[in-house]
Amino acid sequence: MAQKINQCERVGVNPRWPSYKSVLARIARGPHVEDAFYVNAIREYVTREDARPTDPMMVPNKNNATDSIPEQMARVRLYKVLATAPDNPQWLQELARWMRYCQVGVWQLYFWAHQYDQRPGNYIRQQNYSIQTGANMMATMAILGWKDAVLHQGYLTHAALNREHQLVIEYEEQHRRAQAFMLRVFADWVGDVSHLWPAYAYDEPIYEALLANWRTANPDDLLPCLLAACDRHTWQTGKDSQKNSYDFDQECHMERVPLEILYILRLRQWEGLPNPQQIDHPLMAAPFDQLPPEQPVPELDELMQGVLKRAREDWPQYDEVLSLPALKG
Repeated sequence: MAQKINQCERVGVNPRWPSYKSVLARIARGPHVEDAFYVNAIREYVTREDARPTDPMMVPNKNNATDSIPEQMARVRLYKVLATAPDNPQWLQELARWMRYCQVGVWQLYFWAHQYDQRPGNYIRQQNYSIQTGANMMATMAILGWKDAVLHQGYLTHAALNREHQLVIEYEEQHRRAQAFMLRVFADWVGDVSHLWPAYAYDEPIYEALLANWRTANPDDLLPCLLAACDRHTWQTGKDSQKNSYDFDQECHMERVPLEILYILRLRQWEGLPNPQQIDHPLMAAPFDQLPPEQPVPELDELMQGVLKRAREDWPQYDEVLSLPALKG
C-alpha cells in the first residue's frame, strides 16, 4: 500500500500563493456589513415584522417562508475567524459561536427548498444550496470536533445534492474539487450515502489516492499524499472569474487554512487511527499545525432560538424534515 500511496506527485508550493499579510489586508478592505444589518433582518423574521413590512419596497412574507439570513451572516464571520486564527487566541470559541448561526441558517435554507418540492404543479425548483459552503461548514465542524454536527451536515448536503437543490453554476461550471472530495470522503466514512458526481469530481489523482487510502493504519504511508494535497491547496487560491474558479477562492479567504487536511485528520482520529506527528508544509502553520481539542457545542442564543421557534410554529413538520432518517431517505 505504501508504494501505491507514495505515487502522489508533488508540484511544490505555488510561488504566487498569497501571504498571510495579503489575506489580512484583503479582509481589512472589506466589503463590510455591520452585524446590526443582519440582526435587524433576523429579528423581523422572529417577531413576524416581515409579514407586515413598513417599508413599501419589501415584499410581505405571506407564505411563512423560512429565512436563511443567519447563514449569510455567519458564513462571512466563520471565514474571517478561520483566516485570522493565527492572531486570535479565542478563534475556536468564536468559530463555535458563528457555526451555530450557520447551522440554523442552513437548516432554514434546506427546509424551504424541501417545501417547494412538496407543492403540486410545475413550480420552479429551489436550487439555492452551495456545495462549497456546505462542505466547508462540514470540514469546519470537524475542526471543532463536533462529530454529530458533521454527520448531520454531511447527510443534509448529500440530500440537497441528490434532490437537485444545489446551485447549478457552482455545481456544473465552477468545479470545486476539494469540496466534492470532502463530501466523497464523508460518504466513504458513513457508508450508507452516495452521490453520482460529474466527471470533474473524479479527475484529481491526489484526491483519488487519499480517498482510497485515508484509513491506512500507518500514518507515515499517508504523508506523501497529504503533502501533495497541501501543495495543491496553494495552487487553488485566486479570484474567481468567468474563465477560472478556485476551491479556496478569495471570497472565502481560505487560502492559508488547510480545511481539507484537518478534516481528514479528524476523521482518522474518530476512527481510532494515528495521525502523522508533523506535516512539514507552510500551509500547516500554527494554529493549524495540529488538531485542536474538541470544543463544546454552545447553546443557541436567544435570537437563533427565536428563529427555530417561529419555523416550528409555521411548519409542524420542520424537525421531522431535518431529521437524520428523513435526510438519509
